[in-house]
Amino acid sequence: MDIEVVKISIKGDRATMLNLMVGLNGYTLCSGILCETLNGSNYCAVKLDQEELMSIVYIVRKGIEISPLGKKYLEEIRKFQNSGLK
Repeated sequence: MDIEVVKISIKGDRATMLNLMVGLNGYTLCSGILCETLNGSNYCAVKLDQEELMSIVYIVRKGIEISPLGKKYLEEIRKFQNSGLK
């Protein structure tokens, strides 16, 4: 007898999540930012056919300046925010 079981696993780090996706033939909801150089070619981002919005937030330590690379990342994120992309 086959029984379908729904399992949800919450992970906070990218490496664990990616390994579980491959090992369990699973998926995750995320920003869609994947880097083949870091993660390999076993993953792809597929836009979810839903109307819900995803919030991407960042935390900055008080008194610490954002690095040049961090600033570039935020510039790229703002392009999507201002484009009306949903």
